[in-house]
Amino acid sequence: MPRDHVEIIESESDRIVAALDERRDGPVPWCGQWTVQDVAQHVGGVHHVVARVIAGRPTTSFSVFRELAPPSGTDPGLGRWLSDGTAALVEQLRANDPSVETWSWWPAGRNVGFWARRMAQETLVHRWDAERGAGMDIARMDPVVAADGVDEYLEVFVPTTRHLGTAPGAGESAQIISTDTADRWSVAFPEAGRSELTREQGDADVSITGPAEGLLLLLWGRLEPSDAGVDVDGDMAMWDRWRELVPAM
Repeated sequence: MPRDHVEIIESESDRIVAALDERRDGPVPWCGQWTVQDVAQHVGGVHHVVARVIAGRPTTSFSVFRELAPPSGTDPGLGRWLSDGTAALVEQLRANDPSVETWSWWPAGRNVGFWARRMAQETLVHRWDAERGAGMDIARMDPVVAADGVDEYLEVFVPTTRHLGTAPGAGESAQIISTDTADRWSVAFPEAGRSELTREQGDADVSITGPAEGLLLLLWGRLEPSDAGVDVDGDMAMWDRWRELVPAM
């Protein structure tokens, strides 16, 4: 398991604030028309809202987004607002046992522990966005933390996008191998709306191999395989089809 999720949230949020101070208008084109200040607004908003979800457990939901009044991107108080949201989130995470029931859009994750992991990974990936957009030296991710992000993506977001998407599956399969941790995953797409995950190496149409950080950024649509230091071997048509089966979110 990675180090404490709360520590990850705090440290990665601080880095986003530093990137905002460095170049708030830095482009983040892999997230549409975003700039670094959009990243800060997004992360700050999510932190404020999840803090309220936990505080209002178990029925308070993301409907509280409508109550937010975030600063504009050019507001000099945006960094402080993000930090305040992080502090509120951290307070709730530290005050509640991971097993305590909360609302969640993910049926298997209706507890505080789900949100601790989700917010750690959300803040981690967006910290990468912010530092790259600001033109700063990008801090390397802890491989164990990045591998946990790959695991979360495959466990939560692949079935979510499969449920929302329409591309039919016909038994396609992929194995994903982290070279700097002991983690292995196999994913299959038996039919429309479904995916199957096992945490072991097996036969597959395509093998995706690389360091955990590169795998995480590849899966989240931040980098192409060559830029992520990831090798794709086997049926290349299956790799081309990955984004049809699992559209980037």
